[in-house]
Amino acid sequence: MQLTQTQIALIRKTHARLMVKADEIGKEFYADLFNRIPEARTLFRDDLTDQGMRFMSAIHVIVDHLDDLPAMQEEVDKLASGHAVMNIKPDWYRQMQEALIDTFAYALGADFTNEAELAWRSAFTQICDRMIAFKQSA
Repeated sequence: MQLTQTQIALIRKTHARLMVKADEIGKEFYADLFNRIPEARTLFRDDLTDQGMRFMSAIHVIVDHLDDLPAMQEEVDKLASGHAVMNIKPDWYRQMQEALIDTFAYALGADFTNEAELAWRSAFTQICDRMIAFKQSA
């Protein structure tokens, strides 16, 4: 993942603000995701109480490794491996990315600047590309 140091710093700065509201953000994200991809709802238990926090924890681990490419790729590959057995269509990763960007924009308000959005988009695009490639090779 070839993010600049400025992008990494911006992602980490906004990520810290997001983690304060991680539970709320997780719930908002899944609500948006299921509006975009209703059939994805069947992949999850009825009670999503812990799912949002698990998702935000996964984001936290990736953000923690943004400046260590091999370690970050290893974390993404672990996620991809877990998702490979699910019936996730490649375009769902892109819709997930958009749901996440919209959720972050809502949660951060004015702090989600154009630069912050571009940094997160760059990171998520690369993560989605790797997860899609992993699924296609599985």
